[in-house]
Amino acid sequence: MKPKIVAVITSAIGYRVIIEKEAMDHALRHFILPEDIFLELLERILRDPSDVYVETHSREKTYHLFYRLESHRYILAVVKLTGEGAFFASAYSTGHKPRSKHRKLKKVKL
Repeated sequence: MKPKIVAVITSAIGYRVIIEKEAMDHALRHFILPEDIFLELLERILRDPSDVYVETHSREKTYHLFYRLESHRYILAVVKLTGEGAFFASAYSTGHKPRSKHRKLKKVKL
């Protein structure tokens, strides 16, 4: 069965991020928000991040980690880059600063 696409958001880096229903439902477990408000928050994170880091596992597995500071707390949106496109993977709060293992990664210039 083909995944249901609920939105496509153009990121600050310039590529279009596909938001599938299953990934959004997974991320919503970390937030107490209705779907439409979560999508607005996700759009804000992807379009206007505070920082973006690149995590590369292999040629086939690259992730962009979009951090945005909101009300003194960072929210992270994870985007998986594949040959088929960019796909939203998850989102969650990391507290008062980005995760230490992410701060060691290469930053994307915005």
